[in-house]
Amino acid sequence: MKTVKSAATVCIFLAGQLSGQAYFTLPKNVWRISVVKEATSANWVSAGGKKGLPDEYFTLDGYGLKYYDELNLDSLIGLNEHLVNTNDRVDEIIQTFNDMSEVEGWEIQLNDFNRNFFNRDSFNVSGFITNTKRTLQSQLTTIRFEYGITERVTLTLGIPNYASATQENQWGWEGTIDDSLYAFIKYHTENMQKFNDLGIPEDLSDPYDITASLKSKLNNIYDSFYTADGTESVLWLLENDIDPFKSSITGAQFNPFSNSDNDTTNIDSLMIFYHPNRSTSGLGDIRWGLNFHLLGSPVWAGESLFSVYGGFGMTIPTAKLISKFNPDKVDDTGRPKQFSQLQLGDGVTALHFSLFGELYKTIQSRELKINWATEFKFNPEGKFWKRVTPRGTYSVQHDSILSQIGEVYRFRRGDELFSSLAGSLELIPHKLRISVGQTWYLKMRNSYYSKNKEWNEWMAGGTDLRKDYDTRSVMIFQDLALIFQNTDPMNQFGSTPFEAELSATVPVLTRHTWSAIKVRLSFVTYFQLW
Repeated sequence: MKTVKSAATVCIFLAGQLSGQAYFTLPKNVWRISVVKEATSANWVSAGGKKGLPDEYFTLDGYGLKYYDELNLDSLIGLNEHLVNTNDRVDEIIQTFNDMSEVEGWEIQLNDFNRNFFNRDSFNVSGFITNTKRTLQSQLTTIRFEYGITERVTLTLGIPNYASATQENQWGWEGTIDDSLYAFIKYHTENMQKFNDLGIPEDLSDPYDITASLKSKLNNIYDSFYTADGTESVLWLLENDIDPFKSSITGAQFNPFSNSDNDTTNIDSLMIFYHPNRSTSGLGDIRWGLNFHLLGSPVWAGESLFSVYGGFGMTIPTAKLISKFNPDKVDDTGRPKQFSQLQLGDGVTALHFSLFGELYKTIQSRELKINWATEFKFNPEGKFWKRVTPRGTYSVQHDSILSQIGEVYRFRRGDELFSSLAGSLELIPHKLRISVGQTWYLKMRNSYYSKNKEWNEWMAGGTDLRKDYDTRSVMIFQDLALIFQNTDPMNQFGSTPFEAELSATVPVLTRHTWSAIKVRLSFVTYFQLW
């Protein structure tokens, strides 16, 4: 079984395979072996060029009033019905005072606690997960073998291996509280001030001439609701940070770290637990293909001023992928190992179709060459293991997350289109060449198929369900290379022909994918079998 597909896949670009080759095909029986060492530093860029992921809506289904009093879900409902001195309700005591205040002209009316602001079903606690920094660092070595089967057909095989790949995220949280909570706080803050204006919590000041019994009852109401030690106190809610996920989350069903209802956690701890920084190494997806010479003459033949080629290739899913979730397989911190895994490939056998060519001319003994290329990558559907995360599910219980989505789901990565244009000029004939080019990349939106249609839409993006997030991506990047050539038999030192290349890739425009700066050092050699 393959694994979950995520935005963390290290195989950022394949477009680099479209350019940088001296020749698209080789003479018959000629081998070309290339070793390319590449260092990449990338940032995720979302809509509008914003670094990191867009703010992501988040809540915990069923949490509601649990945050405010885990032992009594009705603690903020029906406050008017509470009894004072065994027999007298809160609203009856306050109504008695308000009637007297109106008769006496005291111009003060206490809130009678009759207004209910929320209930178990209507109250909502939610907010936005923020991701201001999302980076990817990698060290990659690719060995590429090419062989001229005939004068017109060349076999290619590329084997990538990651010495290291590390993804880091910076998570945050911004709370949004139901309007009813703000109304509740305003209502009781104003009411507490009215009590204070009357001289409560100690005694009513002159000219409020009321009985000692009513004074005592009003003081008892204040003591119950507006003091820290009150039996029905709401003071903690009026004075506390009202962002519930940032301060604390209470209840075993909302806490993956404890089975106790008394232990607390927060959103920061949850995100670090489910989405830690991840590192890995190992083999990437192998790619093989065939290049066909269609028109003109290759530059190595020099019989015309142009050449056109076609290509067919296949990506073989040989890279390390995320494993099936197993709660019993944990690391030293007690975190399931799946959470720390970073996949290095796409996990499917993709097909590549390409058309490319070159124009070349010699000017003052210096070769000028223009390369162009287009490639279409078809990504088939595959089955993957579900990555366990509360994002998109609003649950922190592993069983609940998997039951919503399914242990496996089907996924199809959007098809991809590459195009590139590059020009190169010999600075020193047959020795030193400079190349400048640009590559354009477009990927269509991903498709997800699971038990949960809303989750499928959330993962794919491109809708209001997950604002400013999309799996359809676009990139434009600039290439610059300096190539040292030692392949001319008439001007070659040593017995081995080779090329050495120092190149860099710089992003120009990126949306909904990794914006990467790459530095490459390449060594290419040739030999022939007769």
